[in-house]
Amino acid sequence: MNRLFLLCIFIVLFSQNLVSQSDSVSVSFQLGTLLSSKSFAPFYLVNNQYGEVDGDAPVFLKGEVEYKKSLNKNWRFLSGLGFRNERFSEFYVGAKFKDWEFTAGRAKRIYGGLDSGLSSGSLAMSENALPLPMLEISLNEYKSVPFTHGYLKFRGSLRQSWMEEDRYISKALLHGKTFYGMADLDDLIGLQISSGIVHFAQYGGISPQGDKQPSSLNDYFRVFMGRGIHNPDGSSAGEGNAIGNHLGLTEFTFRKRLGTHTLSLNYQKPFEDAGSIQFISLKDFLIGLEWDLPNDEYLVNKFYVEVVRTKWQSGRGLPDPTDDIQTEEDNRGNEFGERDDIYNNYLYRSGWTYYDQVIGNPLILTYQHTLNFLAPYPDYGVAIANNRLTAFHLGLEGNFNSKITYKGLFTYSKNFGTYAGLYEGRFNWGGIDRDPNFEYVFRPARKQWYTSVEVNYNKAFNVEPLSLNIRLASDFGQLYNASGFELSLLYRLSNY
Repeated sequence: MNRLFLLCIFIVLFSQNLVSQSDSVSVSFQLGTLLSSKSFAPFYLVNNQYGEVDGDAPVFLKGEVEYKKSLNKNWRFLSGLGFRNERFSEFYVGAKFKDWEFTAGRAKRIYGGLDSGLSSGSLAMSENALPLPMLEISLNEYKSVPFTHGYLKFRGSLRQSWMEEDRYISKALLHGKTFYGMADLDDLIGLQISSGIVHFAQYGGISPQGDKQPSSLNDYFRVFMGRGIHNPDGSSAGEGNAIGNHLGLTEFTFRKRLGTHTLSLNYQKPFEDAGSIQFISLKDFLIGLEWDLPNDEYLVNKFYVEVVRTKWQSGRGLPDPTDDIQTEEDNRGNEFGERDDIYNNYLYRSGWTYYDQVIGNPLILTYQHTLNFLAPYPDYGVAIANNRLTAFHLGLEGNFNSKITYKGLFTYSKNFGTYAGLYEGRFNWGGIDRDPNFEYVFRPARKQWYTSVEVNYNKAFNVEPLSLNIRLASDFGQLYNASGFELSLLYRLSNY
Protein backbone atom coordinates (compact mmCIF):
# COMPACT_ATOMS: atom_id res chain seq x y z
CA MET A 1 0.00 0.00 0.00
CA ASN A 2 2.88 2.39 0.80
CA ARG A 3 4.45 1.77 -2.62
CA LEU A 4 1.12 2.45 -4.32
CA PHE A 5 0.75 5.70 -2.36
CA LEU A 6 4.19 6.88 -3.51
CA LEU A 7 3.28 5.93 -7.08
CA CYS A 8 0.13 8.06 -6.82
CA ILE A 9 2.13 11.11 -5.67
CA PHE A 10 4.61 10.68 -8.52
CA ILE A 11 1.84 10.46 -11.11
CA VAL A 12 0.11 13.60 -9.81
CA LEU A 13 3.39 15.57 -9.93
CA PHE A 14 4.08 14.29 -13.44
CA SER A 15 0.62 15.23 -14.68
CA GLN A 16 0.87 18.76 -13.29
CA ASN A 17 4.42 19.67 -14.26
CA LEU A 18 5.58 17.61 -17.25
CA VAL A 19 2.65 17.74 -19.65
CA SER A 20 2.86 19.78 -22.86
CA GLN A 21 0.04 21.20 -24.93
CA SER A 22 0.12 18.21 -27.27
CA ASP A 23 -0.44 15.83 -24.34
CA SER A 24 -3.72 14.67 -22.85
CA VAL A 25 -3.72 13.31 -19.30
CA SER A 26 -6.49 11.98 -17.08
CA VAL A 27 -5.67 10.96 -13.51
CA SER A 28 -7.94 9.65 -10.76
CA PHE A 29 -7.31 8.18 -7.32
CA GLN A 30 -9.86 6.68 -4.98
CA LEU A 31 -9.40 5.78 -1.31
CA GLY A 32 -12.15 3.89 0.43
CA THR A 33 -13.50 0.99 2.42
CA LEU A 34 -15.70 -1.98 1.51
CA LEU A 35 -17.56 -3.97 4.16
CA SER A 36 -19.93 -6.91 3.82
CA SER A 37 -22.18 -8.91 6.13
CA LYS A 38 -20.81 -12.10 4.55
CA SER A 39 -17.36 -13.49 3.84
CA PHE A 40 -17.93 -12.40 0.22
CA ALA A 41 -19.12 -9.05 -1.10
CA PRO A 42 -22.65 -8.54 -2.48
CA PHE A 43 -23.06 -9.00 -6.23
CA TYR A 44 -22.72 -5.44 -7.55
CA LEU A 45 -19.91 -4.48 -5.16
CA VAL A 46 -17.59 -7.08 -6.72
CA ASN A 47 -19.00 -7.89 -10.18
CA ASN A 48 -18.68 -5.70 -13.28
CA GLN A 49 -15.58 -4.07 -11.76
CA TYR A 50 -13.01 -5.46 -14.24
CA GLY A 51 -11.88 -8.04 -11.70
CA GLU A 52 -10.31 -5.39 -9.49
CA VAL A 53 -12.32 -5.93 -6.30
CA ASP A 54 -11.08 -8.23 -3.58
CA GLY A 55 -14.03 -8.70 -1.23
CA ASP A 56 -11.65 -9.65 1.59
CA ALA A 57 -9.87 -6.25 1.55
CA PRO A 58 -11.75 -3.78 3.81
CA VAL A 59 -9.59 -0.81 2.67
CA PHE A 60 -8.60 -0.03 -0.91
CA LEU A 61 -6.61 2.45 -2.95
CA LYS A 62 -7.60 2.64 -6.60
CA GLY A 63 -5.89 4.57 -9.36
CA GLU A 64 -6.38 5.17 -13.08
CA VAL A 65 -4.10 7.08 -15.44
CA GLU A 66 -4.56 7.70 -19.15
CA TYR A 67 -1.92 9.49 -21.21
CA LYS A 68 -2.18 10.42 -24.89
CA LYS A 69 0.24 12.36 -27.06
CA SER A 70 -0.28 13.65 -30.58
CA LEU A 71 2.82 12.93 -32.68
CA ASN A 72 1.48 14.49 -35.89
CA LYS A 73 -1.86 14.87 -37.66
CA ASN A 74 -2.12 11.09 -38.29
CA TRP A 75 -0.34 9.41 -35.38
CA ARG A 76 -1.15 9.45 -31.67
CA PHE A 77 0.53 7.62 -28.77
CA LEU A 78 -1.76 5.96 -26.19
CA SER A 79 -1.09 4.48 -22.75
CA GLY A 80 -2.95 3.62 -19.58
CA LEU A 81 -2.52 2.24 -16.08
CA GLY A 82 -5.16 1.07 -13.62
CA PHE A 83 -4.99 -0.70 -10.26
CA ARG A 84 -6.86 -1.39 -7.05
CA ASN A 85 -4.55 -2.27 -4.17
CA GLU A 86 -2.06 -4.83 -5.51
CA ARG A 87 -4.23 -5.86 -8.47
CA PHE A 88 -3.41 -4.15 -11.77
CA SER A 89 -6.34 -4.20 -14.18
CA GLU A 90 -4.75 -2.03 -16.87
CA PHE A 91 -1.26 -1.46 -18.22
CA TYR A 92 -1.10 -0.90 -21.94
CA VAL A 93 0.57 1.08 -24.67
CA GLY A 94 -0.73 1.70 -28.12
CA ALA A 95 -0.86 3.91 -31.16
CA LYS A 96 -3.64 5.37 -33.24
CA PHE A 97 -3.15 5.93 -36.96
CA LYS A 98 -6.10 7.88 -38.36
CA ASP A 99 -9.07 5.64 -37.46
CA TRP A 100 -7.04 2.49 -36.67
CA GLU A 101 -5.85 1.65 -33.17
CA PHE A 102 -3.08 -0.77 -32.10
CA THR A 103 -2.96 -1.90 -28.46
CA ALA A 104 -0.60 -4.11 -26.45
CA GLY A 105 -1.11 -5.07 -22.80
CA ARG A 106 -4.13 -5.18 -20.50
CA ALA A 107 -6.81 -2.76 -21.69
CA LYS A 108 -10.43 -2.56 -20.59
CA ARG A 109 -12.74 -3.72 -23.36
CA ILE A 110 -16.43 -4.60 -23.69
CA TYR A 111 -17.74 -6.59 -26.66
CA GLY A 112 -21.50 -6.58 -27.08
CA GLY A 113 -24.22 -4.41 -25.57
CA LEU A 114 -24.88 -0.68 -25.26
CA ASP A 115 -21.89 0.01 -22.98
CA SER A 116 -23.72 2.53 -20.81
CA GLY A 117 -22.82 0.92 -17.49
CA LEU A 118 -26.46 0.07 -16.76
CA SER A 119 -26.58 -3.47 -18.18
CA SER A 120 -26.10 -6.65 -16.15
CA GLY A 121 -23.29 -7.44 -18.61
CA SER A 122 -22.64 -8.46 -22.21
CA LEU A 123 -23.08 -12.16 -23.03
CA ALA A 124 -19.68 -12.09 -24.82
CA MET A 125 -17.11 -10.02 -22.91
CA SER A 126 -18.37 -7.69 -20.19
CA GLU A 127 -16.60 -5.52 -17.64
CA ASN A 128 -16.68 -8.35 -15.10
CA ALA A 129 -13.32 -10.14 -15.27
CA LEU A 130 -9.78 -8.85 -15.19
CA PRO A 131 -8.77 -7.80 -18.74
CA LEU A 132 -6.59 -10.36 -20.52
CA PRO A 133 -3.15 -9.39 -21.85
CA MET A 134 -3.53 -8.95 -25.58
CA LEU A 135 -2.39 -7.65 -28.92
CA GLU A 136 -5.21 -5.94 -30.79
CA ILE A 137 -5.85 -4.00 -33.96
CA SER A 138 -9.23 -2.30 -34.04
CA LEU A 139 -11.45 0.16 -35.81
CA ASN A 140 -13.43 1.33 -32.79
CA GLU A 141 -15.47 4.04 -34.47
CA TYR A 142 -17.73 3.37 -37.43
CA LYS A 143 -16.10 4.17 -40.79
CA SER A 144 -18.06 4.92 -43.96
CA VAL A 145 -18.14 2.38 -46.76
CA PRO A 146 -16.81 4.07 -49.93
CA PHE A 147 -19.41 5.43 -52.37
CA THR A 148 -22.31 5.11 -49.88
CA HIS A 149 -22.36 8.79 -48.81
CA GLY A 150 -22.01 7.77 -45.17
CA TYR A 151 -25.23 5.74 -45.08
CA LEU A 152 -23.37 2.43 -44.71
CA LYS A 153 -20.59 2.06 -42.16
CA PHE A 154 -18.50 -0.66 -40.56
CA ARG A 155 -16.13 -1.30 -37.65
CA GLY A 156 -14.29 -4.31 -36.25
CA SER A 157 -11.37 -5.72 -34.31
CA LEU A 158 -8.91 -8.58 -34.25
CA ARG A 159 -7.11 -9.65 -31.07
CA GLN A 160 -4.88 -12.35 -29.63
CA SER A 161 -4.88 -12.91 -25.86
CA TRP A 162 -3.15 -15.14 -23.33
CA MET A 163 -4.95 -16.84 -20.44
CA GLU A 164 -3.51 -17.59 -17.02
CA GLU A 165 -1.35 -20.60 -16.11
CA ASP A 166 -3.46 -21.82 -13.19
CA ARG A 167 -6.41 -23.34 -15.07
CA TYR A 168 -7.40 -26.80 -16.32
CA ILE A 169 -5.77 -26.22 -19.72
CA SER A 170 -2.73 -24.23 -18.64
CA LYS A 171 -1.66 -21.15 -20.62
CA ALA A 172 -4.48 -21.43 -23.15
CA LEU A 173 -4.60 -18.91 -25.99
CA LEU A 174 -7.61 -16.80 -26.90
CA HIS A 175 -8.48 -15.64 -30.40
CA GLY A 176 -11.07 -12.90 -30.79
CA LYS A 177 -12.63 -10.86 -33.56
CA THR A 178 -15.64 -8.65 -34.18
CA PHE A 179 -17.34 -7.20 -37.23
CA TYR A 180 -20.26 -4.77 -37.31
CA GLY A 181 -22.15 -3.02 -40.06
CA MET A 182 -24.46 -0.03 -39.71
CA ALA A 183 -27.17 1.63 -41.76
CA ASP A 184 -26.79 5.24 -40.60
CA LEU A 185 -29.99 7.15 -41.36
CA ASP A 186 -29.55 9.57 -38.47
CA ASP A 187 -29.48 12.70 -40.64
CA LEU A 188 -32.58 11.55 -42.57
CA ILE A 189 -34.95 10.10 -39.98
CA GLY A 190 -32.91 9.96 -36.75
CA LEU A 191 -32.39 6.19 -36.97
CA GLN A 192 -29.29 3.97 -36.83
CA ILE A 193 -29.48 0.19 -37.31
CA SER A 194 -26.40 -1.93 -36.67
CA SER A 195 -25.69 -5.64 -36.58
CA GLY A 196 -22.59 -7.71 -35.97
CA ILE A 197 -20.91 -10.80 -34.63
CA VAL A 198 -18.46 -11.34 -31.78
CA HIS A 199 -16.36 -14.52 -31.95
CA PHE A 200 -13.93 -15.91 -29.38
CA ALA A 201 -12.05 -19.21 -29.34
CA GLN A 202 -9.91 -20.72 -26.60
CA TYR A 203 -7.23 -22.98 -28.06
CA GLY A 204 -3.72 -24.26 -27.42
CA GLY A 205 -2.36 -24.65 -23.91
CA ILE A 206 -1.23 -27.72 -21.99
CA SER A 207 -3.53 -30.33 -20.43
CA PRO A 208 -3.05 -31.69 -16.88
CA GLN A 209 -1.54 -34.81 -18.48
CA GLY A 210 1.11 -32.69 -20.18
CA ASP A 211 -0.40 -32.90 -23.68
CA LYS A 212 0.11 -29.78 -25.77
CA GLN A 213 -3.05 -28.72 -27.59
CA PRO A 214 -2.92 -27.62 -31.26
CA SER A 215 -1.47 -24.10 -31.50
CA SER A 216 0.64 -23.87 -34.65
CA LEU A 217 0.17 -21.11 -37.23
CA ASN A 218 -1.84 -23.53 -39.36
CA ASP A 219 -3.97 -24.37 -36.31
CA TYR A 220 -4.54 -20.64 -35.75
CA PHE A 221 -6.02 -20.25 -39.22
CA ARG A 222 -8.30 -23.22 -38.52
CA VAL A 223 -9.37 -21.55 -35.26
CA PHE A 224 -9.95 -18.29 -37.16
CA MET A 225 -12.27 -20.04 -39.61
CA GLY A 226 -13.86 -22.37 -37.01
CA ARG A 227 -12.52 -25.49 -38.69
CA GLY A 228 -11.45 -28.77 -37.09
CA ILE A 229 -8.75 -31.38 -37.49
CA HIS A 230 -9.12 -35.12 -38.02
CA ASN A 231 -9.22 -37.18 -34.84
CA PRO A 232 -7.07 -40.33 -34.60
CA ASP A 233 -10.20 -42.48 -34.22
CA GLY A 234 -11.79 -40.95 -37.33
CA SER A 235 -14.71 -39.48 -35.39
CA SER A 236 -16.11 -35.98 -35.86
CA ALA A 237 -16.41 -35.16 -32.18
CA GLY A 238 -14.20 -32.78 -30.22
CA GLU A 239 -11.40 -31.25 -32.27
CA GLY A 240 -12.95 -32.70 -35.40
CA ASN A 241 -15.75 -30.13 -35.17
CA ALA A 242 -13.53 -27.10 -34.54
CA ILE A 243 -10.24 -26.63 -32.76
CA GLY A 244 -10.72 -25.19 -29.28
CA ASN A 245 -13.69 -23.78 -27.40
CA HIS A 246 -15.70 -21.42 -29.61
CA LEU A 247 -18.32 -18.99 -28.35
CA GLY A 248 -19.68 -15.53 -28.95
CA LEU A 249 -22.81 -13.68 -29.91
CA THR A 250 -24.74 -12.18 -32.78
CA GLU A 251 -26.20 -8.75 -32.15
CA PHE A 252 -28.66 -6.12 -33.40
CA THR A 253 -28.94 -2.54 -32.14
CA PHE A 254 -31.61 0.01 -33.11
CA ARG A 255 -31.10 3.63 -32.04
CA LYS A 256 -33.80 6.26 -32.66
CA ARG A 257 -33.72 9.97 -31.85
CA LEU A 258 -37.01 11.43 -30.64
CA GLY A 259 -36.38 15.14 -30.32
CA THR A 260 -33.93 15.55 -27.44
CA HIS A 261 -34.51 11.95 -26.31
CA THR A 262 -32.89 8.75 -27.64
CA LEU A 263 -34.24 5.21 -27.52
CA SER A 264 -31.83 2.29 -28.03
CA LEU A 265 -32.80 -1.37 -28.37
CA ASN A 266 -30.07 -4.02 -28.13
CA TYR A 267 -30.53 -7.73 -28.88
CA GLN A 268 -27.86 -10.39 -28.22
CA LYS A 269 -28.01 -14.08 -29.16
CA PRO A 270 -25.23 -16.23 -27.63
CA PHE A 271 -23.69 -19.17 -29.46
CA GLU A 272 -21.37 -22.01 -28.41
CA ASP A 273 -20.81 -23.68 -31.78
CA ALA A 274 -21.71 -23.27 -35.44
CA GLY A 275 -25.03 -25.05 -34.92
CA SER A 276 -26.24 -22.45 -32.42
CA ILE A 277 -25.32 -19.37 -34.50
CA GLN A 278 -28.60 -17.60 -35.15
CA PHE A 279 -29.30 -13.92 -35.63
CA ILE A 280 -32.79 -14.14 -34.16
CA SER A 281 -34.00 -16.46 -31.41
CA LEU A 282 -36.76 -16.04 -28.85
CA LYS A 283 -35.40 -18.84 -26.65
CA ASP A 284 -31.92 -17.69 -25.55
CA PHE A 285 -31.16 -13.98 -25.69
CA LEU A 286 -30.44 -10.70 -23.95
CA ILE A 287 -32.72 -7.79 -24.86
CA GLY A 288 -32.01 -4.33 -23.45
CA LEU A 289 -33.96 -1.09 -23.96
CA GLU A 290 -32.36 2.22 -22.97
CA TRP A 291 -34.06 5.60 -22.78
CA ASP A 292 -31.62 8.53 -22.81
CA LEU A 293 -33.13 11.80 -21.55
CA PRO A 294 -31.73 15.37 -21.51
CA ASN A 295 -29.38 15.71 -18.53
CA ASP A 296 -30.59 19.11 -17.33
CA GLU A 297 -34.36 18.54 -17.45
CA TYR A 298 -35.15 15.32 -15.61
CA LEU A 299 -34.34 13.59 -12.34
CA VAL A 300 -33.60 10.45 -14.40
CA ASN A 301 -31.05 10.89 -17.22
CA LYS A 302 -30.95 7.25 -18.36
CA PHE A 303 -33.43 4.45 -17.85
CA TYR A 304 -32.58 0.89 -18.86
CA VAL A 305 -34.60 -2.34 -18.76
CA GLU A 306 -33.24 -5.76 -19.72
CA VAL A 307 -34.43 -9.34 -20.05
CA VAL A 308 -31.95 -12.25 -20.08
CA ARG A 309 -32.80 -15.84 -20.93
CA THR A 310 -30.29 -18.69 -21.31
CA LYS A 311 -32.49 -21.60 -20.24
CA TRP A 312 -33.05 -23.37 -23.59
CA GLN A 313 -29.49 -23.80 -24.97
CA SER A 314 -30.71 -25.57 -28.14
CA GLY A 315 -32.70 -28.12 -26.11
CA ARG A 316 -32.21 -30.99 -23.68
CA GLY A 317 -30.83 -33.58 -26.13
CA LEU A 318 -27.22 -34.80 -25.98
CA PRO A 319 -24.60 -32.78 -27.89
CA ASP A 320 -23.15 -35.84 -29.69
CA PRO A 321 -23.85 -39.59 -29.94
CA THR A 322 -22.14 -41.81 -27.36
CA ASP A 323 -21.33 -45.53 -27.29
CA ASP A 324 -24.72 -46.25 -25.74
CA ILE A 325 -26.81 -43.52 -27.37
CA GLN A 326 -26.62 -43.58 -31.17
CA THR A 327 -30.07 -42.61 -32.46
CA GLU A 328 -32.61 -39.88 -31.84
CA GLU A 329 -34.82 -42.55 -30.28
CA ASP A 330 -32.04 -43.30 -27.80
CA ASN A 331 -31.73 -39.52 -27.31
CA ARG A 332 -35.29 -39.41 -25.94
CA GLY A 333 -36.62 -38.19 -29.29
CA ASN A 334 -34.29 -35.19 -29.39
CA GLU A 335 -31.83 -34.16 -32.09
CA PHE A 336 -28.11 -34.30 -31.30
CA GLY A 337 -26.27 -31.00 -31.03
CA GLU A 338 -28.22 -29.68 -28.06
CA ARG A 339 -27.24 -28.91 -24.41
CA ASP A 340 -24.93 -26.06 -25.52
CA ASP A 341 -23.73 -25.64 -21.92
CA ILE A 342 -23.03 -21.89 -22.16
CA TYR A 343 -19.55 -20.85 -20.93
CA ASN A 344 -18.56 -24.49 -20.32
CA ASN A 345 -16.47 -26.85 -22.46
CA TYR A 346 -15.60 -30.55 -22.17
CA LEU A 347 -11.88 -29.89 -22.78
CA TYR A 348 -11.34 -26.30 -21.62
CA ARG A 349 -12.96 -27.09 -18.29
CA SER A 350 -12.14 -23.75 -16.66
CA GLY A 351 -14.68 -22.41 -19.12
CA TRP A 352 -15.33 -18.80 -20.03
CA THR A 353 -13.54 -17.51 -16.94
CA TYR A 354 -10.33 -15.65 -16.17
CA TYR A 355 -8.85 -15.92 -12.68
CA ASP A 356 -12.10 -17.62 -11.56
CA GLN A 357 -14.33 -14.74 -12.72
CA VAL A 358 -16.84 -15.02 -15.56
CA ILE A 359 -15.65 -13.10 -18.63
CA GLY A 360 -19.22 -12.63 -19.90
CA ASN A 361 -22.44 -11.92 -18.01
CA PRO A 362 -21.87 -12.44 -14.24
CA LEU A 363 -25.44 -13.64 -13.64
CA ILE A 364 -24.04 -16.95 -14.91
CA LEU A 365 -22.41 -18.31 -11.74
CA THR A 366 -19.19 -20.25 -11.29
CA TYR A 367 -19.13 -23.44 -9.23
CA GLN A 368 -16.47 -21.96 -6.95
CA HIS A 369 -18.62 -18.92 -6.17
CA THR A 370 -21.72 -20.98 -5.37
CA LEU A 371 -19.78 -22.89 -2.70
CA ASN A 372 -19.85 -19.64 -0.67
CA PHE A 373 -23.56 -20.21 0.01
CA LEU A 374 -24.47 -23.75 -1.10
CA ALA A 375 -23.47 -27.07 0.44
CA PRO A 376 -20.88 -29.02 -1.61
CA TYR A 377 -22.37 -30.74 -4.67
CA PRO A 378 -20.96 -32.37 -7.84
CA ASP A 379 -19.31 -29.99 -10.33
CA TYR A 380 -19.33 -32.50 -13.24
CA GLY A 381 -15.81 -31.40 -14.19
CA VAL A 382 -16.64 -27.85 -15.32
CA ALA A 383 -16.28 -24.35 -13.89
CA ILE A 384 -19.80 -22.99 -14.49
CA ALA A 385 -22.51 -24.39 -12.21
CA ASN A 386 -25.42 -22.14 -13.20
CA ASN A 387 -25.80 -21.17 -16.85
CA ARG A 388 -29.55 -21.80 -17.32
CA LEU A 389 -31.43 -18.75 -16.06
CA THR A 390 -34.02 -16.11 -16.71
CA ALA A 391 -33.53 -12.59 -15.39
CA PHE A 392 -35.17 -9.18 -15.36
CA HIS A 393 -32.88 -6.23 -14.83
CA LEU A 394 -33.45 -2.50 -14.28
CA GLY A 395 -30.85 0.28 -14.30
CA LEU A 396 -31.17 4.04 -13.97
CA GLU A 397 -28.99 7.04 -13.35
CA GLY A 398 -29.49 10.76 -12.93
CA ASN A 399 -28.82 13.74 -10.71
CA PHE A 400 -30.62 15.31 -7.77
CA ASN A 401 -28.85 18.64 -8.41
CA SER A 402 -25.61 19.95 -9.95
CA LYS A 403 -23.52 18.25 -7.25
CA ILE A 404 -25.29 15.00 -6.42
CA THR A 405 -25.64 12.15 -8.95
CA TYR A 406 -26.90 8.60 -8.47
CA LYS A 407 -27.04 5.18 -10.13
CA GLY A 408 -29.28 2.24 -9.31
CA LEU A 409 -29.11 -1.41 -10.43
CA PHE A 410 -31.84 -3.94 -9.60
CA THR A 411 -31.83 -7.54 -10.86
CA TYR A 412 -34.17 -10.47 -10.35
CA SER A 413 -32.93 -13.88 -11.52
CA LYS A 414 -34.36 -17.39 -11.57
CA ASN A 415 -31.55 -19.95 -11.60
CA PHE A 416 -31.95 -23.48 -13.02
CA GLY A 417 -28.31 -24.71 -12.80
CA THR A 418 -27.08 -26.74 -15.81
CA TYR A 419 -28.31 -29.63 -17.94
CA ALA A 420 -25.33 -31.60 -16.62
CA GLY A 421 -26.61 -31.19 -13.08
CA LEU A 422 -30.17 -31.96 -14.03
CA TYR A 423 -29.28 -35.18 -15.90
CA GLU A 424 -26.08 -36.10 -13.98
CA GLY A 425 -23.82 -35.33 -16.92
CA ARG A 426 -23.89 -33.41 -20.19
CA PHE A 427 -23.60 -36.69 -22.15
CA ASN A 428 -25.90 -38.67 -19.90
CA TRP A 429 -29.58 -39.44 -19.36
CA GLY A 430 -29.68 -39.78 -15.60
CA GLY A 431 -30.98 -37.52 -12.86
CA ILE A 432 -34.61 -36.52 -13.41
CA ASP A 433 -34.86 -38.74 -16.50
CA ARG A 434 -34.52 -41.81 -14.26
CA ASP A 435 -35.97 -40.45 -11.04
CA PRO A 436 -38.71 -37.75 -11.05
CA ASN A 437 -37.82 -37.05 -7.41
CA PHE A 438 -34.11 -36.58 -8.16
CA GLU A 439 -32.60 -34.05 -5.78
CA TYR A 440 -30.56 -31.31 -7.42
CA VAL A 441 -29.29 -28.17 -5.78
CA PHE A 442 -31.04 -25.99 -8.42
CA ARG A 443 -34.28 -27.98 -8.38
CA PRO A 444 -36.64 -26.30 -7.94
CA ALA A 445 -35.10 -23.20 -9.51
CA ARG A 446 -33.70 -20.69 -7.03
CA LYS A 447 -34.89 -17.08 -7.13
CA GLN A 448 -32.49 -14.28 -6.24
CA TRP A 449 -32.36 -10.46 -6.11
CA TYR A 450 -29.22 -8.35 -6.60
CA THR A 451 -29.52 -4.61 -5.83
CA SER A 452 -27.18 -1.63 -5.66
CA VAL A 453 -27.61 2.14 -5.19
CA GLU A 454 -24.67 4.50 -5.68
CA VAL A 455 -24.63 8.22 -4.77
CA ASN A 456 -21.81 10.62 -5.70
CA TYR A 457 -21.36 14.04 -4.10
CA ASN A 458 -19.20 16.11 -6.45
CA LYS A 459 -17.03 19.08 -5.38
CA ALA A 460 -16.89 17.60 -1.89
CA PHE A 461 -15.67 20.05 0.78
CA ASN A 462 -15.79 22.70 -2.00
CA VAL A 463 -12.79 21.10 -3.71
CA GLU A 464 -13.38 20.98 -7.49
CA PRO A 465 -11.71 17.62 -8.35
CA LEU A 466 -12.89 15.80 -5.18
CA SER A 467 -16.04 13.69 -4.81
CA LEU A 468 -17.50 11.62 -2.00
CA ASN A 469 -19.02 8.32 -3.14
CA ILE A 470 -21.15 5.76 -1.34
CA ARG A 471 -22.58 2.53 -2.71
CA LEU A 472 -25.08 0.38 -0.84
CA ALA A 473 -25.80 -3.19 -1.98
CA SER A 474 -28.20 -5.87 -0.82
CA ASP A 475 -28.70 -9.39 -2.21
CA PHE A 476 -31.55 -11.61 -1.01
CA GLY A 477 -33.48 -14.66 -2.07
CA GLN A 478 -33.16 -18.44 -2.19
CA LEU A 479 -29.40 -18.45 -2.83
CA TYR A 480 -28.23 -16.23 0.04
CA ASN A 481 -28.82 -12.95 1.90
CA ALA A 482 -26.01 -10.39 2.09
CA SER A 483 -25.61 -6.65 2.54
CA GLY A 484 -22.64 -4.33 2.21
CA PHE A 485 -21.43 -0.86 1.38
CA GLU A 486 -18.49 0.93 -0.17
CA LEU A 487 -17.48 4.44 0.96
CA SER A 488 -14.72 6.36 -0.80
CA LEU A 489 -13.15 9.69 -1.72
CA LEU A 490 -12.34 10.19 -5.41
CA TYR A 491 -9.79 12.72 -6.70
CA ARG A 492 -9.79 13.35 -10.46
CA LEU A 493 -7.70 15.61 -12.72
CA SER A 494 -7.89 15.96 -16.48
CA ASN A 495 -6.74 18.45 -19.08
CA TYR A 496 -9.30 17.39 -21.68
